[in-house]
Amino acid sequence: MSQNDNNCAVIFDLDGTLLDTLKDIANAVNDTLLQFGYPTHSVSFYEKNIGGGINDLIDRSLPKGHNISTETYIKNLDHYYKDHLNKSTKVYPHIYDILNLLQKRDIPMAVISNKRHPFAVNSVDRFFKDYFQIVIGSGPEYPLKPDPTSAEHVLNVLNADPAQSYFVGDTEYDILTAKNSNMKSLAVSWGMISREELLVHQPDHIFDEPKKLLDYFKEI
Repeated sequence: MSQNDNNCAVIFDLDGTLLDTLKDIANAVNDTLLQFGYPTHSVSFYEKNIGGGINDLIDRSLPKGHNISTETYIKNLDHYYKDHLNKSTKVYPHIYDILNLLQKRDIPMAVISNKRHPFAVNSVDRFFKDYFQIVIGSGPEYPLKPDPTSAEHVLNVLNADPAQSYFVGDTEYDILTAKNSNMKSLAVSWGMISREELLVHQPDHIFDEPKKLLDYFKEI
């Protein structure tokens, strides 16, 4: 276990929380659909259907009655996503201010994403190098959120008390992960899910813009 005098940690989701990756994901999936001769979807479709992991997104994107195996689709999607990864991606405003504040206070931070693990690591290395102690994406080692396994692993490694730690995310998967691991849930509505939809899952706090989250961390 690492030394953690604060006894707390902050875990962030990635897509829709730290990074606006919507266009890159939409373009990659649409290019793959076109390869197989299937109709594409609008960006707003992906905004409503991202968050549950690649298999869930595939199920939602493919037309009924398709004859493509999930493995085949993922293999082709990986090829297109590598080409699109981080082309249009942007860091949301004030995110670096938040990370710098927590880093200055020696609060350990991690990322847990339902994005495929290699892509999650790639994105964090590009935009947030040296901020996060641990990055976990989807893969065989850890179940997808809202399963608490990955969050509990992070808390254990960082020697953090769940009751004093925070999970920041933009979907119900993040809120439920926080609840399932006994952390405080900080929901953000600037990502994929509306404030109204997030409130259904009763987060501890909800923030409509990154500046409000920054102010919250300053106060505590």
